[in-house]
Amino acid sequence: MRLKEYEGKRLFEKYGIPVPKSKLITSAKEAPDMPDMIAKAQVLSGKRFKMGLIRPATRENIIEIFKSCDEVLLEEKLSIEKEYYISLAVDREEKGIVIIFSEEGGVDIEDSSKITKIPYSKLETFPKKEFLPIIKSMFGLMRGSNALLVEINPLVLSEGRFIAADAKVILDDNTAHPEFREPLTELEKDAKSHGLNYVELDGEIAIIGNGAGLVMATLDMISHFGGRVANFLDLGGGADISRMEEALRIVVKKKPKSILINIFGGITRCDEIAKGLVNYKQWHKLEIPIVVRMIGTNEGIAKDILLENGINFCDSMEEGARRSVEDANLNR
Repeated sequence: MRLKEYEGKRLFEKYGIPVPKSKLITSAKEAPDMPDMIAKAQVLSGKRFKMGLIRPATRENIIEIFKSCDEVLLEEKLSIEKEYYISLAVDREEKGIVIIFSEEGGVDIEDSSKITKIPYSKLETFPKKEFLPIIKSMFGLMRGSNALLVEINPLVLSEGRFIAADAKVILDDNTAHPEFREPLTELEKDAKSHGLNYVELDGEIAIIGNGAGLVMATLDMISHFGGRVANFLDLGGGADISRMEEALRIVVKKKPKSILINIFGGITRCDEIAKGLVNYKQWHKLEIPIVVRMIGTNEGIAKDILLENGINFCDSMEEGARRSVEDANLNR
């Protein structure tokens, strides 16, 4: 379950992570005129700034933002000296929590070439000791709230202290979170009964991946190219042929305009994913455009299987997202 920014920041405060002063409003009728603050749409998608969903909090801007959402967070402007990226994520391939860090936070973090990845179990080797209090608080949140991903982008240095200017938190659907949880949809219940981590969204591009961090990055990349995602679906580690077939059965029920499959193979074998995809496509005469990005274990075998069956694949997440958005636009 992915939380909205203000919900994530509520958890940040609980675990001692500094956040800006803010106020949530739920109606355009409440819209004040506060140009010295920032108005931020509370939607479950990335690239809000590029989509015009983060603006100065004038009454006119707030009314415009409410056309795209039901909740707007009004937040103090920060005096920003430097922006960083930091996240903690459950990595099923590493069988533990990893720290991902970059000194180039903010928009377009996916393009950064300066990303450090360290297992939390080796925290003592993390080179930037000034970030350790934040990292330890994020870890406390992960353990205390059963989170799969805790991300701050950007973490800003403002007037000599670190402040979380944004919050992305994904909680494990297999544990109770009554303070955040909405009733599961029928598709979410179906997926849960088959052991799939699935969240239904309101877009038209279906996403299947393995690992919460990878799937979230895929969703953000789709948003970057102007697409709207239909779901979050994490296969988990070690997915086999039947699990891939089950995932496809779930996502096609929403009749998406395209499907993007993004796999990083470790204990998950790429050839098993490819076979599951081919089986489902043939048995169900699936005609929805599909793009696959796979790297890792048995990658070469998987690509041969896909080529033999006329299924598109690409080598980068960026290319896969772009092509999936193009396919969705052509398939309207």
